[in-house]
Amino acid sequence: MIAIVGGVKGIEREYKEVMKANDLKCRIYNQNCPNFEKKIKNCEVCILFTGTVSHKLSLSCSKVCKKNKIKLIRLHSSSINKLKESIEEII
Repeated sequence: MIAIVGGVKGIEREYKEVMKANDLKCRIYNQNCPNFEKKIKNCEVCILFTGTVSHKLSLSCSKVCKKNKIKLIRLHSSSINKLKESIEEII
């Protein structure tokens, strides 16, 4: 499973469609939620859209990924094309 942290709320559905087209499951976290660290520690890859996420969420995501040896991909742009490029990197 892939965790997408940040991104534009209006195009969440498109993020999910891109992931589904590549036969990947994903969870999208746009804002900090209770037990965020527990929720992402079981994922294989974490995609972090740095331009649209709070510093607190970014830091906690980075900390969890480092601790659990999860691959972290940081993208400044939260566009669909950047997401597709990062998926090609994963596959």
